[in-house]
Amino acid sequence: MRNPYEINLMDELTLRGITQYYAFVEEKQKVHCLNTLFSKLQINQSIIFCNSTNRVELLAKKITELGYSCFYSHARMLQQHRNRVFHDFRNGVCRNLVCSDLLTRGIDIQAVNVVINFDFPKNAETYLHRIGRSGRFGHLGLAINLINWDDRFNLYKIEQELGTEIQPIPQNIDKKLYVYESPETIPRPIANASQAQLATSGNQTQNMGERRHNNHSNGGHYQFGRGRGSYRGGRSQGQRRNMQNEMNKFGTSQNQQQSGKSQPAQVSPN
Repeated sequence: MRNPYEINLMDELTLRGITQYYAFVEEKQKVHCLNTLFSKLQINQSIIFCNSTNRVELLAKKITELGYSCFYSHARMLQQHRNRVFHDFRNGVCRNLVCSDLLTRGIDIQAVNVVINFDFPKNAETYLHRIGRSGRFGHLGLAINLINWDDRFNLYKIEQELGTEIQPIPQNIDKKLYVYESPETIPRPIANASQAQLATSGNQTQNMGERRHNNHSNGGHYQFGRGRGSYRGGRSQGQRRNMQNEMNKFGTSQNQQQSGKSQPAQVSPN
């Protein structure tokens, strides 16, 4: 090859309009922290990123146990199932999507105004593509990073490479940083708002603190690990053990600690 050109797509991406925060959180407190964010933030739609497919499924299970509607998507799912999840999420059937880095590139959902890195990315390019899911099309967005002690070096490196500063999360986040002042300026998930369960003129400013189980468009609920949101095929004993180890890392939410037991989760990824 003669005179090759290097094309860096990162130069085309921008952090303009996106407010970035980080919070130091121990692993077992991450779910509780996420629950607090859901109750305090005014979320139109959110995308939550994990670094592994196992953690994607487990976090989706935890979120539904807290009572929030949630889809999930990762690379071990069939393509047709991932397409269905994306289609329904984009159409406003569900507020929250847990996914791996499979969704970081080339997918635009106008209604997403909050991105949460439940697991902090390892490099600047992945970080930039992840938080670019919020603040798309010139709109405002909020990016929140849950980090532990081991992530502090990656945090510093990403700040240096991107020439940005990620601030510690404040006690209260100004809604003007990521919420639109009038309903007319809020991007609709779909053209026909009557079909959406997310955004209508009467509930676009509704706080995310309202908890509801997701009713899928086909009228059914999917038990965790049994619907189209989970990859097909049984898990070996080793896989089940790895899943249980990851579950133990997540700990329990404050609601589960108070009740002493968790309710059966229903994940409705599509």
